[in-house]
Amino acid sequence: MGLFVVCLVAALFHHSHGVEIQPSLYGSKRVRENVLNPSDCVSRVKPPQLLNSQNFTVDLRMPGVLPTQSDTYLCMAFPVPTTRDSYIVDFLPHASMDTVHHMLLFGCQTPVSTSSYWDCGSVQGTCEDEASIMYAWARNAPPTRLPKDVGFKVGRNSGMSYFVMQIHYGDISAFSDHHRDCSGLTLRMTLKPQPFIAGIYLLMSVDTVILPGKKVTNADVACEYDSYPIYPFAFRTHTHRLGKVVSGYRIRHGKWSLIGRQSPQLPQAFYPANKEVTVRYGDTIAARCVFTGEGRTSKTYIGGTSNDEMCNFYMMYYMDSKHAVPFMSCMDPGSKDLFQYIPAEANVPIAVSPDHMHPMMPMGVTTDDKRLLNTNKAEPVLDQDFHLEQVSTWPQSSLQLGQVSGLALNADSNLVIFHRGDHHWGADSFNSQARYQQRFLGPIQQSTILVVDPANGRILRASGRNMFYLPHGITTDKDNNYWVTDVALHQVLKVSGDGRDRTLLVLGEAFTPGSDTDHFCQPTDVAVDPETGNVFVSDGYCNARILKFAADGTYLSQWGAGSSDRRRRTPFRIPHSLVFLPDRKEVCVADRENGRIQCFIAETGEFVKEIKNEEFGGEVFAITYSPAEDGLIFAVNGDSPYHSAPLRGFVLDYSTKQIRDSFSPTQKEFKMPHDIVVTKDGSVFVGDAGSKSVFKFSAEKLHRSVKKAGIEVQELEEVEAFVQAKLRPHPNISKTEAIKEKQTVAEKTQPVVEVEPRKSTPKANKEETVIPAVIVSLLLILLLVIVFLGVFMCWRRNKRNEMKMEPRSVGGVLGRIRGKAVGTLNLGKFFASHKGYSRQGFDQLSTEGSDQERNVEDSSDSDTEEYSAPPPPRPPPPQTSS
Repeated sequence: MGLFVVCLVAALFHHSHGVEIQPSLYGSKRVRENVLNPSDCVSRVKPPQLLNSQNFTVDLRMPGVLPTQSDTYLCMAFPVPTTRDSYIVDFLPHASMDTVHHMLLFGCQTPVSTSSYWDCGSVQGTCEDEASIMYAWARNAPPTRLPKDVGFKVGRNSGMSYFVMQIHYGDISAFSDHHRDCSGLTLRMTLKPQPFIAGIYLLMSVDTVILPGKKVTNADVACEYDSYPIYPFAFRTHTHRLGKVVSGYRIRHGKWSLIGRQSPQLPQAFYPANKEVTVRYGDTIAARCVFTGEGRTSKTYIGGTSNDEMCNFYMMYYMDSKHAVPFMSCMDPGSKDLFQYIPAEANVPIAVSPDHMHPMMPMGVTTDDKRLLNTNKAEPVLDQDFHLEQVSTWPQSSLQLGQVSGLALNADSNLVIFHRGDHHWGADSFNSQARYQQRFLGPIQQSTILVVDPANGRILRASGRNMFYLPHGITTDKDNNYWVTDVALHQVLKVSGDGRDRTLLVLGEAFTPGSDTDHFCQPTDVAVDPETGNVFVSDGYCNARILKFAADGTYLSQWGAGSSDRRRRTPFRIPHSLVFLPDRKEVCVADRENGRIQCFIAETGEFVKEIKNEEFGGEVFAITYSPAEDGLIFAVNGDSPYHSAPLRGFVLDYSTKQIRDSFSPTQKEFKMPHDIVVTKDGSVFVGDAGSKSVFKFSAEKLHRSVKKAGIEVQELEEVEAFVQAKLRPHPNISKTEAIKEKQTVAEKTQPVVEVEPRKSTPKANKEETVIPAVIVSLLLILLLVIVFLGVFMCWRRNKRNEMKMEPRSVGGVLGRIRGKAVGTLNLGKFFASHKGYSRQGFDQLSTEGSDQERNVEDSSDSDTEEYSAPPPPRPPPPQTSS
C-alpha cells in the first residue's frame, strides 16, 4: 500500500510537470555565427514559459542575419517548447517581401543543426529525417488561421519535436543598408487535444519545360489517393513570373470538382477551398498550371531561383485525429487522356492588373521578366506585419452604458458613443406594421450621447437627454453636429454637438413608418459628404434603400442594391451601416443579412463593387473606412441563423477585397458588435449592443529593430480565437463528424469569470521571513527525496514488466500507408539527379512556398463581379436582432 501511495504521488508530480516548457533545449550558445551585432535585433533571448494556460504563443525569429548573396536560403531549428503534444492553430508572419522572398515552416524529429542557423540551400538541407511542410508565406500574405477544432499536431507523439524555419532571401539589394534581418513567425498553440489534425498535400510539377515565345504551356500533376478521407479547407497556388493560373481538382467517377483556382501573381496566401469537396480512397487529385513563354529568349525549367519556374498547388486539409498524416505529395504528371477532360476554366488565365503584378514580382528579376512589365509605377505594398489587439486597460473607468448602437468620431478626434440607456429593443417593441409600442415609457432620460477621450475613456461631455426612444446610428459633420437615427421615431435628426441638445433638422415623421420620400421605416445609419454636406441615409429594417438629401434636408435621390449583373440583382436585406469614402467619393453599405458590403458612386448611386467573404459568416453589421494604405475597410460581423462563424472584426483591402487582419476581444467575447470606427492613429473602437460596452483595439506593429531571436512564449487568455469554418462532414465518419457539427452550432458565448484584483500586501520584516523560508525549504527537500524514491521504485517495477512505448516517428505513421501520393519529399535529392535543373534551396522541402491568403471573393478575380444564384426565400429576421 505504501509503495502504491508513493507511486501515485510520483505520477501526479510527473503529470503536473508535463506541461512545463523545456528550458534545457534553448542553450545560451544559440546562433552566434554571421551576426555582427545581434543586439540590433534582440536585447536578450527569454527562456519560454507556460503560464497556467492551455494556450500560448511561440515566437520563431531569425537572429539578425545578413545574407551576402542573392538566392540565399537560411534555416533555423527551434525545439517544440512543451513536453506534451501540442497543436498549432494560428500562423502570424512577421516579414516583408521587400526583404524576404518566401518563408517555409517544417516539422521534423531531427534537424540538420540545433546550435545555430545554417545555409540550407547547400547540401545540408533542413532535416536528417522526414520533413513535413506546415506553413508557407510569400508576397506579403496575411496571417493564416485554422478552423475551430483543427490544428497541426507537434510534440511528443507526433514525430515532430522540432520546428525548422526556412527563409529565402532573393535579392540582397534589400540589405544595402547592412541591417540584420529578424523575420519569422509567431505560432499560436494550444495543449488542448484537437479532434481534427491539419496537414498539407502538395501537388508539384518537376519536369515542365517552358519554351521561349510559346504562348501556352501546361504543367499537369495527378495522383490517385489511397488513404483515409481528408477534408480540404484551404489552398494556395505558386509559380514564378510566367504563371497565369493554377487550378486543383478532385476527380471521382470521371467528374472533376474544383478544389481551388487562383492567379499565382496575386498575394500567395491560403484561400478558402470549395467546402463541398472531400477526398477519399480511390479519388484522383489533379492540378494544372498554365504558363506563357512570351517575352523569354531561352527555355525555362523548374527550379529554385528567380530565373526558374515552379508549379505548386498546396492543399491544406484536416483528417480525423486517429488517421492523421501530416504531409503528402504528388509529382506524377498524369496522363494526357485524363487531362483532356479538365474543365475549361483551368485554361483561362485570371486577369491581374500590372499594379498588382509589379510589387509581387519575385526577387532577382531577370531582363526577360522586365520586358513583360508595364512601365506604370506600382502602388506600394501594404506592410502586413501588424495585428489589432484589444487594449485591455481601456476604458480606465466604467462608462455605465446601455445597448451601444452607434459610434462616431467628432472633429476633435474624440470618440462619440450613442447608446440606449435603460431602453431595450425587445420582441414587444414594435407591432407587425413596425409601429413603436412602448411610447408610454417616454424618451430616454439618461445622456444617450457621450463624448469620450479615446486615450483613456474619460467622459468629456454628455448630452442627448429626453430626446430619443431607440437610438441606432450616429455620425458627425465638419461642424461637429450629430446626425442620428432613431428606429422608434422613424426619423433622422441633426443635433448640435455643443451639448445643448438643439435639434437643427428633422427628416421623417415621428413614430410614423413609411416608404416615400418623406418617411422612413426604422432607418439605421447616416453618412455625410464633408465637402458638399450631402446626407445619405440607410433605410433600413423595413425598407431596402439608400436615400440622398442635400445639407438642408432637400430630397435628391434614392437607390437599391447594386450588381454587375442586373439579372441577378439581390435586394438589400437590412442596409445596416453606412460610410462615406472621402478620397473616392463613394458610399459603402453594410448589407447586414446578405453578409456583404456594397459600394456606390456618391454622386449618382451607380454600383461600384461588392465585397463578400465566407468568413463574415453570413452577416455584416457595421463598416468604417480609413484612406490609409490606399484604402482599408474595417467591418464587424454578427450572429446568423444560417451560418456559423465567430464574432470578430475584419480589416479589408478596399482595392483587392482581401482580408488583411481579423481581431476579437481577449478578455470578453463579442455578443453583438453593432458599430465600428477607426481613428487617424489606427486605433479601432467597436460598440457592442449585447454586452453594453465599447472595445478598443490597437495595431501592434513589429519593427526590425525590436524583433527578437529565439523563442518567446506568452500567455493567451482562455478564449477561442480560432477562425471557424463551416466544414461539410463526410458520411463515413459519422460519429466524429456528428460531434464536430454539434460543436459548431453550440452556443459560443461562455460565462466570463470576474477575478477580483489582489490587494497589495505590506512588506514583512526580513527577520520574520527567514524562519518560514527555512522550514518551507526543508519540507520541499524532504518531499523531493520521497518523490525521487517513488519514481525510482516505479521505474524498476515498470522495467520488470517490460512495458512498450508508442512509436513516435512520422515515418512509422507513413509507413503504414502506402502509395506514391503519401509521404514526404526531399527536393534536393531529386533535383540533384535531374540534369538541367537548379538545386539551389531544394535540399530540404524548399518549394518556395508562400502562405495562401484568404480569398475575400466568392468568385473570380476579374473586374466584373460573379454572383451565385439567389438563395431561397427566408423569413425576415426578427426585429429583436438590432
